[in-house]
Amino acid sequence: MELKVKHPLSKKEIKEIIREMSEIFGEEIAKKMLNKKDRVEVAEFDKTTEILLVNGKPFFIRRKELVFPLVIALYELSNEEDLRKWPRRVVVDEGAVPYILNGADVMAAGIVDADENINEGDFVFVVEENYGRPLAIGIALMDGRKMKEKPKGKAVKNIHHAKDKIWQVTVG
Repeated sequence: MELKVKHPLSKKEIKEIIREMSEIFGEEIAKKMLNKKDRVEVAEFDKTTEILLVNGKPFFIRRKELVFPLVIALYELSNEEDLRKWPRRVVVDEGAVPYILNGADVMAAGIVDADENINEGDFVFVVEENYGRPLAIGIALMDGRKMKEKPKGKAVKNIHHAKDKIWQVTVG
C-alpha cells in the first residue's frame, strides 16, 4: 500500500497543529516537530485515519480531528531526545515490549512510569524503559497516576505500533 497525497494543509491548519502540539508537549518540543514554514500534506491511510507528511516525510497521524506524532517520527526524535521524560509518555518494562509490538494493549502491570498529567482518553505514546525507544501510540484508558499505581488492567488502547500496517507504509 502506498500513501496517496490528497492536498496540502493551509498555514492556518499548520498553526493549529503547532498549537495542539505545544499544549500536549510544550512549546520547545513542538518546535522540534513542526514549524510554520514546513510543507504539510494530507495522505489518506483508511476511512478514519490520515497521515500528515511534513516536508515529504510521514510525521503525524490524524483521527477524528485528533493529531499525534507517528511512532516513526517519535523514533527519529528519540535519537536526540529522551522520550522517557516527555509529557504524555507511558514507560513499559522489557517484558511488555514483544506483546505491544504484536499489537497488544498496554497492561498496567508492565508500566514502570507514566506522565501523571495523562487523563483518561488522551493520546499517549509508549516507550520501553531501557533506551526510551517508542513502541506505540494509544488512547489512555486510565489516568497517569492510576497507570503507575494500579497492579492490573488495561491502561492504554494500542492504536498504532512499530511493525503494524501504518509503520510499514510510513517506513517504506
